[in-house]
Amino acid sequence: MILAIDIGGSQFGMALVDGRGKVVKQVIRRATRFGHADEVVAGMVVEGRRLIEGARVKACGIGFGGPVDFEAQRIVNSTHVPGWDDLALPAVLEDALGIPTVMDNDANVGAFGEFTYGAGQGSRNLLYYTVSTGIGGGVVIEGAIYRGSDGFAGELGHVPILVDGPDCECGNRGCLEALCSGTAIGRRGSEAVQKHPRLGKRLRKMGVVTAKGVFDAARAGDRLALRVVDETCVYLGMGMAGAMNAFAPDIMVVGGGVSKAGRVLFDPLREQVKRFLMPVHRPHVKVVPARLKGRSVLMGAVALAREFITRV
Repeated sequence: MILAIDIGGSQFGMALVDGRGKVVKQVIRRATRFGHADEVVAGMVVEGRRLIEGARVKACGIGFGGPVDFEAQRIVNSTHVPGWDDLALPAVLEDALGIPTVMDNDANVGAFGEFTYGAGQGSRNLLYYTVSTGIGGGVVIEGAIYRGSDGFAGELGHVPILVDGPDCECGNRGCLEALCSGTAIGRRGSEAVQKHPRLGKRLRKMGVVTAKGVFDAARAGDRLALRVVDETCVYLGMGMAGAMNAFAPDIMVVGGGVSKAGRVLFDPLREQVKRFLMPVHRPHVKVVPARLKGRSVLMGAVALAREFITRV
C-alpha cells in the first residue's frame, strides 16, 4: 500500500492505494478553515493515521501546490497559506506516521501520474499542462521527471508569449498563465463584453464571466465567446508548440479544470499547435486531455513514492 497526498491552496486530498493502483480509501478536507500550515499538517496527520490504520503501508508520496526543493525535500513557499516557507514536510510526516515519505510540486507529480497511470501510459516522453486558476507544467523525459539543473524546471505556464501582455503572478508580463489560465480566460471574457457590448449575448447575461461560462457560451455558438476561445487557443498553441519544438515529446497532456471544456477547446487547440510547430514535428503531435482528471496528482504521488522506495 502507498499513502498519497495532494495539497492544494484550499484543500488537501489523501488516498490509500494498493499495488494495482486501485484507491482503497480516500478523504478530501477543506483547508481554508485552517489559519496556518501547522494546522493543515496536523489535519493531515490525523487523517493519515486513520487511513493507514491496520494497513501495511510502504511509503507516502506528496504533491504540493507550490515550489519544492526536491533535493532538499523542503517546500520553498506557498502563496495560499502562511507557514509553509522552508518546511521539511516529508520529515515531519515520517516522524508522525512512521513511513518513508517523498515530495515534489504538484505539477511534476501530476505529470508523473498521467505518465504512469493515465493518458501517457506507453510513452517515453511527456509534457503535462494543468490549466486551472493558474497554469502548471511537468516534463517527463525517458520515464523520469525532468527537474533541470536547479530543480525548478518544467514551469511551462511561465513561458512569455506577449511582450506587453498582462501582468503575471510570477512578476513577468505576458506569460502563458496570464493569458490562458481559467482566471485569465474569465478576465478576457469580461473585457470582451465591455469592448463589444452588441456581441456576446450569452456572456452579457452571466454577470460574472468565468472560464466555464466562456466555454459554455462558445459551445452554444456565441460569437464573442468563440472569439475568446480562439484567441486562447492561439496563445496556448504557441506555448505548447514551442515546448514540443524543444522537447519533441510523444504526447502532450492537458489537465486541470479548463480541460473539462472538451472539444470546444481541444479541436481548435490542436490546430493551433500544428500551426506553430516546426513541420518535422507535425506528423507526431498528440494533444489529449488528462485521463485521471482530479486524481492525476494523487496517482502521481503513488508513482513517486514507489520510485522512491526502489532507490532507498
